[in-house]
Amino acid sequence: MLRYQNKLFIKGGLLSDENIQKNFSSHQPVTPIKEMGLEEIIQLANKIGLEYVEKRKEAERLELLRTSIRAKIMNRIELTSEKIPEARLKRLAEADMEYIELLEKIVNSRAETEKLRIRYESYKSLFDARRTMISYKKIELKTL
Repeated sequence: MLRYQNKLFIKGGLLSDENIQKNFSSHQPVTPIKEMGLEEIIQLANKIGLEYVEKRKEAERLELLRTSIRAKIMNRIELTSEKIPEARLKRLAEADMEYIELLEKIVNSRAETEKLRIRYESYKSLFDARRTMISYKKIELKTL
């Protein structure tokens, strides 16, 4: 982790205070990132982390419901028509709008989960960088 011209370089990537603030629109802190203390960063990371857990739980729930929903649709199709081979029944169920909507929900939920995970990791990295800078400044003041 390096700091050059007020920008953080972490594991090959640039993480400037401005980039962090632009990318976190729904949880923008009240105080600018540059002025945030360690406690504020921890509180924000905690809040985002808890949201991440909830979104991940929802994504997993939808994923588990996937086969049940497909089976329900297959039963509905089977009741409305004569004997259909299992493979064709499965294809018809997977083409049903209800199943497609479920798949879209799963994809959107996974995307939201990943966004929250990335935001959480970013704030964790910011916390580590700030803590390192504070320690560095303390050592610098002791040597003077």
